[in-house]
This record gives sequence, C-alpha cells and structure tokens, in this order.
Amino acid sequence: MFNYRTLVSTITVMAFLAVWEFAPRAGIVDATFTSQPTRVVAAGFEIIRTAGFLHDVSVSLSEFALGFTLAIAVGVPLGLVLGRFPVLRYVLDPPIMAIYATPHLALLPIIVVWLGIGMQSKIAVAFVSGVIPILVNAMAGVRGVDGSWIVAARSFSAREWDVFVKVILPASLPSVILGIRLGLSRAVLGVVVAEMYQSQAGVGNEIMRYGSEFRTDYLLFDVLLVSLFGLTATSAVRALEERLWTAGE
Repeated sequence: MFNYRTLVSTITVMAFLAVWEFAPRAGIVDATFTSQPTRVVAAGFEIIRTAGFLHDVSVSLSEFALGFTLAIAVGVPLGLVLGRFPVLRYVLDPPIMAIYATPHLALLPIIVVWLGIGMQSKIAVAFVSGVIPILVNAMAGVRGVDGSWIVAARSFSAREWDVFVKVILPASLPSVILGIRLGLSRAVLGVVVAEMYQSQAGVGNEIMRYGSEFRTDYLLFDVLLVSLFGLTATSAVRALEERLWTAGE
C-alpha cells in the first residue's frame, strides 16, 4: 500500500511539474506571473548563496520550534486533564471553543501591539495556532476511552493514577498525535503569516519582500521551501500516528 501510494503521488507531482514547465513555453500562460520549475530552481540557487538566507531560515525555525514546543507542553497535559475531569471541562470549554472558532490570524495585530515585531510575537502566534488543536484532540482522546477498560482496571484495585497512566493515556495517545499533526501545520502557517505581517527577518518576511518586488521566481522558491518543510514534518508525525493506530488494533 505504501509503495502504491508513493508511486501515485510521484506521478501526480511529476505531471504537475511538467504542465507547469511547458504551459508558459506553449504560450498558454504568462511565465511572468506563473514562473516555471526551472526558473524557480535557478532562483533558489541564487537565494541560497545570499548571506541572509541561513539567518532567515534559522529565525523562522527558532520561532516555530519554540512556539510549537510550548503548544505541546501546554496543550497535551491540559487536554488530558480536561478530558478526565468533566467539571473543569465545563468551566473552560466555552472560552476554549471560542478561541478555536476565532481565526487566529485575526489576533495577530493585538499580539504585535503587546509583544512587538521581534521573535516574541511570532512565537506567541505559533503557540496560539498550535495549542488549540492539540488540546481539543487530547481532550477528545480521553473522552473516547472505552469505559469498560476503566471499570476493569478498577475491579483489580487499580488506583486513579494507575488508571490514568496505564489505561487512559495509552488509549488516548493516537488522538494526541493527531492533534499534534493538525497543530503543526497551523503553527507553520502562523509563523509565516506573522512574519509577512510585521517582521525584520524570517522566510515570511522574504516572501513579502519578493512579492512586493514582483519577483515571482524568488517568491515561489520560498513558498515551496515552507511547503516542503510542512509536508516533511506532518508526514513524519502521520507515520508515527499510523504506527500507533496499527499497534492499537
């Protein structure tokens, strides 16, 4: 199944690249607006050779890593606790759902006002974007645990902590990983858009600059770079998620 999926995905990507390359050559579209894979690759080599490229990449990765690590550190424990204790969930569920339903990028201006245009605001955006999906899925994972397992554990005189660690936590782990995967893509989006909105460095800042200068080749290289990072990271988490689901069956 994995080889078949890889083959189909590869064929689809190659077909897309072929159409993208030859459509401007055939005069179907204007390469000024769409560029071409060969031109994007050439622009990429020029960007990589610039002095600020590694700095921009390191800034974006640092902002994402710090913000998303905080999202996991807060979202997973809080979601597990809320899923386990209904009274606490009833208290915090309305504000959590309100934040979940709010476009997180709408909060970006006020975050910039509070924290400035430095790394702190980008870290905060990554945190806010990633923590809610993690929290909600961790909470859903606990609530979805089969009650008979808990009853069986208690019938063998298991303490509450043992029930949580040995029954609830392993059973909810696939949902937690799913939340991490969903939160990861949102955190990447949050960092890039925050850098586009107001920043002095980072890949998002470069995307905005190339767009304002109408340098399509350079713009698309940075966009594809972000997409490749997001795809690689989410694919790694998806592989872990599928492994956990398989182990649980």
